[in-house]
Amino acid sequence: MKDVRITSDVGDVDQPSVSVSRSGGEEVTWHSYAGKAATIKFNSAAGSPFLKPEFDVPAGGSVSSGPAVSGASRKPYKYTVVGPDGENDPVVIIDN
Repeated sequence: MKDVRITSDVGDVDQPSVSVSRSGGEEVTWHSYAGKAATIKFNSAAGSPFLKPEFDVPAGGSVSSGPAVSGASRKPYKYTVVGPDGENDPVVIIDN
């Protein structure tokens, strides 16, 4: 499990780039900031390496991505963290 903490109202995160092992079944878990909800969106042309393209981080909680799908390519996937006051675009990198 790779933990990514949202660190501001504008979607900043403590890990602007996180690597996930597809063969190891690793997942990303996003944690809310200051008890506020956020949305994670894989809406770039590359799509999502996970089963879903969007994840809702509940206020004061967290949400996990599930493992990368078997067809996910070994490459970076840009995503958007939508916070209450803005957006940020970090990256998930899929490894083996």
